[in-house]
Amino acid sequence: MTHTEFKRRFLPLQKMLYREAFRMLCDSFEAEDAVQNLYLKLWERKDELKDIVAPEAYCRTLLKNICIDRWRVIRSHDEVGEMSADDVPGSSPPEIERREADECLEKFLAGLPQHYSRVMQMRMNGCSFEEIEGVTGLTQANIRVIVSRVRKRFREFYDNL
Repeated sequence: MTHTEFKRRFLPLQKMLYREAFRMLCDSFEAEDAVQNLYLKLWERKDELKDIVAPEAYCRTLLKNICIDRWRVIRSHDEVGEMSADDVPGSSPPEIERREADECLEKFLAGLPQHYSRVMQMRMNGCSFEEIEGVTGLTQANIRVIVSRVRKRFREFYDNL
């Protein structure tokens, strides 16, 4: 695989891969290092890459393995005394991802106007449009517009992380 073909196929995935790594590791420096290590491994295997049909899936799989290895190293360095990371609730990669996503969502909702935030929190807690209408006094059409706008804003907010 040539240098230009490598750049064309794999470099456009960099932002998406960084977001994935950040979600798994919860640290921007670790995520950057993981993505850099991924590109290093890809470049070392450049002759084998021409047969890859789905470069995004291949990169995600490699990145996941790199992040798990990094997470294990971080966890082993964070052990204190007899207490290991296994004893700490919320220390496995899926739980860390969930916690990071919750923090991201809370940060996003805090930046919204109060009535938008209130409508979204009620909707996320399982309230129907009728229930939200009864509490807020807004029409169902307005509630649907608010939910749609907030979802769009959140996608933009998350893509820019």
